[in-house]
Amino acid sequence: MALTNEEINSFLSERRNAVLGTVRKDGSPQLNPMWFAWTGEVFYISTTRARFKYNSIKRDPRVTLCIDDATGFKTVIVEGRAEIIEDDIWDITRRIVEKYVDKDHVEARMARMRTEPRVVLIVHPDKWISWDMALRAGPPRAS
Repeated sequence: MALTNEEINSFLSERRNAVLGTVRKDGSPQLNPMWFAWTGEVFYISTTRARFKYNSIKRDPRVTLCIDDATGFKTVIVEGRAEIIEDDIWDITRRIVEKYVDKDHVEARMARMRTEPRVVLIVHPDKWISWDMALRAGPPRAS
């Protein structure tokens, strides 16, 4: 069963990795687990300019995000386009860090990140796919 918008928002507010899929220069996929913040409209992801995904997105902004909970059998997949923000990134980056890092460690993590050439990716969703296998009657069928 597909998740409702409320269920998707609740699921995305939890500490989960999003696997970010980008397109390499040769056309093959590049996958990276990432921390993210979901606003209800867009995803924010912080990364550095030194990562392959930065150059891939500069060349081709098409991306896919897969957020999964294997123990709860829930998945959200988003296809969209990423925008790169180079300036005024620290408030958004802090928001992401605060989602994943215990309060006692946020300042140390932020201090370290401020030494890196960071950017923020804004993923604008175009297509959504979701499911909750726990809502099905009986175990999932093998394919």
